[in-house]
Amino acid sequence: MDALAAIVRAGEGRSLRGVTTNLLAIVAALLGLGLLMVASTSPPRNPAAASYLVLKHTLWLAAGVVALIVAYSVDYHWLRRFSVILLGLSLATLAGVLVAGATVNGARRWYRFGSFLSFQPAELFKIALCLYMADFLAREQERIKTFLKGFAQPILIMGVAFVLILRQPDFGTALLIAVVTLGMLFVAGIRMIHVGPAILASIPLLAYLVIKVPYRLQRILSFLNPWADPQGTGYQVIQSLVALGSGGVFGVGLGNSRQKLLYLPEAGNDFIFAIIGEELGLIGCTAVVLLFVLFVWYGMRVALRAPDLYGSLLAFGLTLTIGLQAAVNIAVVTCSAPTKGISLPLVSSGGSSLVAIMVAVGILMNIASHIEADEEPAEVGAVRV
Repeated sequence: MDALAAIVRAGEGRSLRGVTTNLLAIVAALLGLGLLMVASTSPPRNPAAASYLVLKHTLWLAAGVVALIVAYSVDYHWLRRFSVILLGLSLATLAGVLVAGATVNGARRWYRFGSFLSFQPAELFKIALCLYMADFLAREQERIKTFLKGFAQPILIMGVAFVLILRQPDFGTALLIAVVTLGMLFVAGIRMIHVGPAILASIPLLAYLVIKVPYRLQRILSFLNPWADPQGTGYQVIQSLVALGSGGVFGVGLGNSRQKLLYLPEAGNDFIFAIIGEELGLIGCTAVVLLFVLFVWYGMRVALRAPDLYGSLLAFGLTLTIGLQAAVNIAVVTCSAPTKGISLPLVSSGGSSLVAIMVAVGILMNIASHIEADEEPAEVGAVRV
């Protein structure tokens, strides 16, 4: 825990009172903007379809609010005893979706129950991974200095999930869980002599995985020069850039986007940030980025001041997961990274991913509430001490 311990010492003496309320306010702002933009990106020429999409998002949002309240109400220490069970369950669902999952746009990532309800097991695994890694790293502080008993075990578990998610295929999410795993290992004090060779060894493997699958290589090439194939692999990112450029500083106005009129695919989901840029302009985009920066800032402060090592690692992992997902989505939309099918947390059209993120936020707020409780001044009669 050497890396995190040093940062904790630097942050000592700073009160965290009100951080739970601040986190809730940030999340509420992002959720409100998300609901507004999902309604705005719904098909304007098909009122029935538009109503269906807004209703669906609203119901998932309501489920997410309930999930957040439940997660916030449960002591995060209690969740620790179920970390291994939840990890095993999430791995089983990842394997099962390859057999019994529904295929959408060539990917088998969801369990579908009728036309309205679906479940993406990779979202459950993100939370399970953070819970398990926090428990393992906090419990085995001496073992993590060794290779076979400390480093290899979490890497093996991550590797199994990486392969299962890659088979769906979902290269973006697979990379996300790999980075979160390495990030949690790093702050827990893993030896760099173990991490360095592992990262170097993964580079040719990742290169092979990109070259092996033609559409992945095409995405890399279109990222480097999307205008080389404007009607093919570069189409989506070009339309995204057109949307962002059309918005200017102040935007064209809420509901006035042209790119959402069947020009930009996934306008209400993976590329909703582009529509925000078109309708609300640079000001709207800046506000969204600042909200996520503040979320990560408060999340890391919670990680620094958590009552115990388990809480610190768990808060760090959850914050890193949400913050990294937001950064990747915005990078893709602005053509700063190759296209990946990763939604913008709390803003994109909702589903099981929205509920999972709300659970993560609820757990983070629960950890924060323990810090605030510890900082409350004790009372003796009417005198504060």
